Amino acid sequence: MPSEAEKDTSEQNEDVYELVLPPGIPSKVIIAACKEFNTDVVSAYADVETGLADVTSRDLLAFRADKETIEKIRKFVVEETRKFINE
Repeated sequence: MPSEAEKDTSEQNEDVYELVLPPGIPSKVIIAACKEFNTDVVSAYADVETGLADVTSRDLLAFRADKETIEKIRKFVVEETRKFINE
């Protein structure tokens, strides 16, 4: 039986993209991106490497939008995360 995240992903149309956020992105950056681009965070089910040969399936956060907006969000998240690290 598919999880809720899998159901959510399977019902997308072709013009909707996801930007899956890796673990460790500061919540401050995620919240700022939501406000800046007027979007919400959704669940995305993905396999994550947890060791040399270990892979674990995890529920991760993602933004879902059209391709152009996703690219803008990606650039914003990278820039803001770099600023956060340098603080």
